[in-house]
Amino acid sequence: MPSRTNVKVGDAVVIADIADTVLSRTKGLSNVAILPDASGMLFVFKDKDIRSFWMKDMLISLDVLWIADGVVVGMQENIPYKSDDESVVRFKSEAPADMVLEVNAGWIAKNGIKIGDLIVVDSN
Repeated sequence: MPSRTNVKVGDAVVIADIADTVLSRTKGLSNVAILPDASGMLFVFKDKDIRSFWMKDMLISLDVLWIADGVVVGMQENIPYKSDDESVVRFKSEAPADMVLEVNAGWIAKNGIKIGDLIVVDSN
């Protein structure tokens, strides 16, 4: 069972499963049919780099926050879980990131998140 943490994004809080190993990052939210409100997955990396992700075996659409040094440096909203031609949807950050937060599609707009918002991860 993955460990969890609270992630504060601006004024909003997400309870996130932590993906900090190759295996947990590869699996991500694959085969998750329902992601409760204010829940997500926080991908943690040891360095900052352009991050590439895919929606393999995904069942839900997502919003993604790209994070570097505790600040939102990029966002992608309403990423579909499948493409019209049934190929795997792929996406990547435009700026180097050391963390990536995946949440339900629509969460960014609902919570007024913007580039430059601060991220605080509980240190449990």
